[in-house]
Amino acid sequence: MLAPRTTAEFFAQHFEKIPLHVERDDPAYFAGVYAVADVEDSLVVGAREPENFALVKAGSPELVEDDFTYERPSVRWRLTGKGPRRWIDARKAVAYFADGYTLIIKDAALFSARLQRFCNHLQRDLMAFAQPNVYFTPPSAQGFQVHHDTHDTLTAQIAGEKTWRIYEPIIQLPLESQPFHSGTKVEGLKLLEEVHLRAGDTLYIPRGFPHEAKTSDSVSLHCTFALAPVRVTDVMDLALRIAGDQDVELRHALPPAVLAREDLATRLGEFFESRLAQTFETPRMQVAVDIALNELFRLTRPNVNGAFDQALDTFDIKPTTRVRIDDAVPYMVRQRGEGIELLIAGKVVAFPPICRSAFEHLQRGPTTAAEMDPALSQEHRALLIKLLVLEGLVIIE
Repeated sequence: MLAPRTTAEFFAQHFEKIPLHVERDDPAYFAGVYAVADVEDSLVVGAREPENFALVKAGSPELVEDDFTYERPSVRWRLTGKGPRRWIDARKAVAYFADGYTLIIKDAALFSARLQRFCNHLQRDLMAFAQPNVYFTPPSAQGFQVHHDTHDTLTAQIAGEKTWRIYEPIIQLPLESQPFHSGTKVEGLKLLEEVHLRAGDTLYIPRGFPHEAKTSDSVSLHCTFALAPVRVTDVMDLALRIAGDQDVELRHALPPAVLAREDLATRLGEFFESRLAQTFETPRMQVAVDIALNELFRLTRPNVNGAFDQALDTFDIKPTTRVRIDDAVPYMVRQRGEGIELLIAGKVVAFPPICRSAFEHLQRGPTTAAEMDPALSQEHRALLIKLLVLEGLVIIE
C-alpha cells in the first residue's frame, strides 16, 4: 500500500498529518487483492446480508434496502413457520449502477478471503484495525458529495481512474461524535489538492480532511481501508473507568446543589488535578493499554488459508520440520510475569516461561523444530508447534 515508502516514513511524515498520494505506473498492482469479479461474487455470496450493501449517487437520496432487494420465502415456509427474508436483487443493483449509482460493499472482506488476508497484513504492519469498503462507480459519476471521515483511510485504486478533491480540515482529527456527512453545507472550504488516482495508485487521507471523488469516462473500482488505531482518548477513557472501579472518590454523585455552583468547573479541575497522578498511575495505564490492544486484536478475523492441510501436517512433526510465522497474521507477543502472552485474532493465549526462547527464535525467521529451542524436548517442541499452527500463527513449510 505504501511502497516504496516504508511504514516508518509513513508514520513520521504523513499519519494524522497530511495526505499522501503514491503514484505507480502499474495498473495491475492490486490485481491480487480484489477485482470486478469479486464485486459480482459478493452480490451472490452476500445476498442475504443487504445491510452490507448501499447504492449512492451525489445529489440524490441514498437508496433504501427495499429499492434493490426482494422478499424471498423460506423453503416450505408453510410447514416450518419461518418468515421471508429480504435478499439482494443483483439485477436491480446493476440497473441502478447503469443509472449512475455507486455500489458500495461495506466490510467487503466478509465475502472475500483474499481481501481479508490483505486486511490482516495491514493490521499487522500498522497496528490498526482495517475495514475494507469497496466502491464500484460507473463512468462520469460521483457517489458522495464532499464530506470528511472520522477515521483515517488508505485507498487502493484497483481499476479505472478517479479524481479526488481534498480540502483543508475544519476539525482536527475528529472523533465519531464530530461527523461531517455528505450533503452537509459548509461554507468556506479551502481546496488543498486535487489528486488524479489511477489503477495501481494509493491515496492516504487523514481523518478530518474533507474530500470528494468523481470518475473519468471509465468505470472505477477502489477499496478504501478504514483504519481504527488505538487512540489517546481510548486509553484515557479505559484508565478512568479502571480507576473508578478502584477509587471510591471517583464514584461520588454530584448533588443538584453542587451542580448549580458557579465554581463547579474550578472545583472539579482542582479535584482531578489532585488525583490525576493516582488515577492515571503507570499500572492502571498499562492495564488500559492492554485492554485497548486486546479489543483491537479481537476485531481481527483469522486467516484459514490451507488450514486443514496444516492441521494434518501437525501429526508428523520431525526435528527437521521447517516452520515459520505466517506473515499475514496480526499478532503480538508480550511478557506477563514469568510467562508470555500471545495476542492473536479474537483471543489472548498464555504460555509458560519455558516457551519464551522458542518464540524469540520463531520471530527471527524460519527455523526447524530442532533449532526452535534445543532446550525443549522433541515432544514439547511438537506440541508447541501444533498449538501455534492451530492458532493460525505458524505455518509448516
